[in-house]
Amino acid sequence: MRFLDCDECKEIFAGREIYVFGAGVDGEKLYQKLADTVNICAFIDNKRYGKGNYLCGKEIINLEQYRQRKTGDQPIIVAAYRFMVDISEQLVKEGFVPEKDFFIWDDHCIHHANTIAKQYIKFMSDIWGEKKREQTDRIVLVPFDSRHDQNSVQYAYLSNFLAEKYDASIYGFCRYGASVENASSVVFDIYKAFNVVGLIDSSLNKEMQKESDDILRQVWENLYTWKDWKDLTVYGICFGTTVIRDFLREDLPDYDMRSQRIYNFIKKTIDSIVFWYHYIMEHDIVTVLLADGVCWEGYIRDIAITKEIPTYAVEYTMERAYLDFHGRTDACLYYKEMWQQLTSEEQRYGIQWAKERIHNRIKGNSVDVDKTSEKIYSFSQKFKEDRILDNDDKIKIIICPHIFEEDSVGHGEQIFDNSYMEWLCHLGELSEKTPDYHWYLKMHPCSRRRDVMIIENYVKRYPKIKILPLDISPIQLKEEGADFALTVHGTIGHEYPAIGIQVINAGNNPHIAFDFTWNPKTKEEYDHLIMNLSDLEPKDNMEELYQFYSMHYLFYDREYIPYTTMFYDNPLLPLCMGELEVYGKELGTWKYEEYMKEWTVDRHMKLWDEIEDLFQKMDCWKPNIFYRKNIEIDYMIGEEG
Repeated sequence: MRFLDCDECKEIFAGREIYVFGAGVDGEKLYQKLADTVNICAFIDNKRYGKGNYLCGKEIINLEQYRQRKTGDQPIIVAAYRFMVDISEQLVKEGFVPEKDFFIWDDHCIHHANTIAKQYIKFMSDIWGEKKREQTDRIVLVPFDSRHDQNSVQYAYLSNFLAEKYDASIYGFCRYGASVENASSVVFDIYKAFNVVGLIDSSLNKEMQKESDDILRQVWENLYTWKDWKDLTVYGICFGTTVIRDFLREDLPDYDMRSQRIYNFIKKTIDSIVFWYHYIMEHDIVTVLLADGVCWEGYIRDIAITKEIPTYAVEYTMERAYLDFHGRTDACLYYKEMWQQLTSEEQRYGIQWAKERIHNRIKGNSVDVDKTSEKIYSFSQKFKEDRILDNDDKIKIIICPHIFEEDSVGHGEQIFDNSYMEWLCHLGELSEKTPDYHWYLKMHPCSRRRDVMIIENYVKRYPKIKILPLDISPIQLKEEGADFALTVHGTIGHEYPAIGIQVINAGNNPHIAFDFTWNPKTKEEYDHLIMNLSDLEPKDNMEELYQFYSMHYLFYDREYIPYTTMFYDNPLLPLCMGELEVYGKELGTWKYEEYMKEWTVDRHMKLWDEIEDLFQKMDCWKPNIFYRKNIEIDYMIGEEG
């Protein structure tokens, strides 16, 4: 199979019409790189196709629609790294000829090694070769993803420590349920270099497939609402929240809960659960290492924890996982109590510090904003020339949805069955019952292709809701009469109240311990608030907002284990794809080159000696303990004065 980079694609297809198979991140990237020289007619996708679904302004269709539309020489370029082999095999089975009817884009050298990848494989082998051991029946599981990222460093240190501790062998599992046949041989060579002995084939044998089909029939008979999803239980384990999180992160929500798209997703989900239940129950697994530990990985997580296997999330954080894991966000529940543990001097400084930072934040300063949002931060003084909101006395409500590609239960329990979609649909129904309100929707500044697709379909279904310009300043919205903003658990909870817009949350959120936002506990209480907004006395509790802000951004150490600085010097190395885009970078073998430059024997030995303590810290973390940043009050007074 021939793999093409962007320059080769431009040379071969310049001025021609093509179709791109893959309506995800990779397809979008290819479009951005080729659109100026190649005419891309549409995107092909097995899951995201449908009437009204577009990516980069191009329709998303399925393979059969491509057959119907194809006129002459209009080849396919496959742009989906995780599923490149699967898609290629699908095309071959459908009668398409490689290098004639379809080609494969591999700009990042996932399926063919460049010089840097070859050097890195040898580099890792030289470091970890001495830790190689005879294969045993005990197993340490590590995540495997067919991408060139730097996670191999964390996985190497942690898995080899565990393998040595338990005399175990290291095996990889393919994330997102990808087939082992689709795994990149290049990336797998890197894993083998740090002693991973194999990748687990998660395909079902005949007996497991029959078992899965039987479970699917029973489950499907009872899935009609999001509440039914939330209660989905297999083998006595409630996977419902995980199923919803997985679906919202990867798929396009469908308003028909009994559609073929939904059925296909549930079938694939049950297959994953059945395989991993048998595998985990029938093998001696001593520890499970996960990447983020949520969404699809939650199936492995909850089965392993049910069997009392220590399980950890180690890609974007370092944490001990638990059932329905959502990270260290539970600490926010105790912020008010932790505030009382500060000295009076610390409290005074915290209030002053927060006042200044919040003032700067609403002026457009992004110092406390996540790096992924920094360049498109919308809290600015730049106003649109024309009025945006309706010019009347009706109550004006701003819906602020979250990013669907992020974990939908990032702060735990919600009052709408752990579903962003149920929350949005509920608001859509309320918009039809409130003629005295104006409803608007302000998309998240980090919204991506799938968010746009979902929201465009949403406002078609609920036409009373108007989409606002993405870059509209909340200050302009306030000046034009915006009264209330709605979120599940977003940062608008400590941004909008600072300019006088009341915020109503729909679940656990970072601000819940304080009284400057509205926090209904039930759907009935939520609806009562929404339907009686004119009777609400505004919360004007800036003192508690300052307390929250200083706890969240100044005093509490949210990086309890500073894994990024532990493993890397270059701050770009631990960043994920979305974060790298802020710096104009992509995932790729350049990370390997940078890491090899900064690696030293002394640092390696020091880090190896710290791994046992790292696991102990993960095991001992408690949400109600005040983990303070190392800030000296004398130093703070000096800065203040």
